[in-house]
Amino acid sequence: MKKTLFLTLAAGLASTMSLMANSDLYIVGATAFRQNVHDACAKLFTTKTEFTGTVATGGDSKTGSSAAQWTMTGPPIAGISAISGTLTIHALFTGSIQGIQTVEQSTKLLFLDAAGNKMTNTPTIAFSDASSLSTTYPVDGTTYNEEQVAVQPFVMVKAVPVNNGLVNISNVTWEQLKYAIAAGRIPLSAWTTKAADHSTYVYLLERTKDSGTRRTQLAQEGLAFNASAVIYNYDSTNNVFYHAVNTVPGAFGGAGIGVVGAAGNGNANLNWGSGYVGGGDMRTALGYNNAANMSIAYMSFADAKAISGSAGANNWTQVLPFNGMWPTAAGAGIAGNTGTNDFSPICEGVYPCWGYEVVIYPLVNPSSLNSDQNLTVSQLGDQNTPGTILGVLDSQGAGVPLVGSLQNEIELSKPTGATAIRISDMVSGRTSVGGTITP
Repeated sequence: MKKTLFLTLAAGLASTMSLMANSDLYIVGATAFRQNVHDACAKLFTTKTEFTGTVATGGDSKTGSSAAQWTMTGPPIAGISAISGTLTIHALFTGSIQGIQTVEQSTKLLFLDAAGNKMTNTPTIAFSDASSLSTTYPVDGTTYNEEQVAVQPFVMVKAVPVNNGLVNISNVTWEQLKYAIAAGRIPLSAWTTKAADHSTYVYLLERTKDSGTRRTQLAQEGLAFNASAVIYNYDSTNNVFYHAVNTVPGAFGGAGIGVVGAAGNGNANLNWGSGYVGGGDMRTALGYNNAANMSIAYMSFADAKAISGSAGANNWTQVLPFNGMWPTAAGAGIAGNTGTNDFSPICEGVYPCWGYEVVIYPLVNPSSLNSDQNLTVSQLGDQNTPGTILGVLDSQGAGVPLVGSLQNEIELSKPTGATAIRISDMVSGRTSVGGTITP
């Protein structure tokens, strides 16, 4: 009798322990969308402990929603009924396309564990500013799938100097952008029409190829993922532009540097060619207030908010119209805007610089793909499966958005200037990255 009772209790305890097992989600991908992901994830817990990474752990020197690497751990909210016990979300924002690749190819990256220590693990899901179908890593629909979670606006911006030829630039056209991508720079005379400006150049700063921003930019101009693009970086020490033909990483300054910014993660970014690793690196370059800094760039709306640097320019002061069109209803009044962003030009199909933010996720048990994963597909789910992680985080349900969803965070950010758009707010659409906009 006692033995039977003991075995019964032991079996019940083992069952309870199984139900209360720890669950881990590893997120990689878009740097431009990380604030929305961070803020939504923070609400997936009833209580949580959070750690931020450093350059030494594969992240950067920023904290909170601006950090490239963080981890949150604690009991999940009741809405995630598929998870019992402790949920830990490990995040590392490496770039959209690199995120897609590392998920599909099970590449081990540097994350923080539940105690904030450096660890190596494969990622579970990736957020991307561009659909995987527009890259060389398309989802197969059997092992991995993708779903749209938001709309990511992009803008053309110019550097902060006002004592050089940039004062003549008040618009960028389709043709000017396409020429600049191919040549890396464009004569100032393309704006002034003056022969004297034929040999004065405006340089187009570019991200490395793992950037969803760069992929959207090229697709918008009808160019393929591996289309040729000439890259010029800005040497802030000598105040000159140089043709970046290598993949030597480093900080700002020095003509031998092909990758500007912290490559991180065992220099994984070196696989993606020269250019600026992150939007923050490009913001810094655009912020150098030197007359030699004749640069423009195509950036996410979030990255363009504050063109930082020695001069500093906040709240979209450096945004330019594209082909005479502005991303918000404020038009030129977007400069210095600190209130709600009315994205009706994008929602109604007038302004073309935007793409769908997507998430790439497994359709089978993550634990069956990699031994360092412990989630089941019934716990991870998708945006249409209530009670799962993605069923909350990526929910696109009608009515009041779920707490802990990206949809909810975008809605909450509207009064202070949202940087993404809810899919439910869109009237127009497009079937491919950079494709024809349909009303």
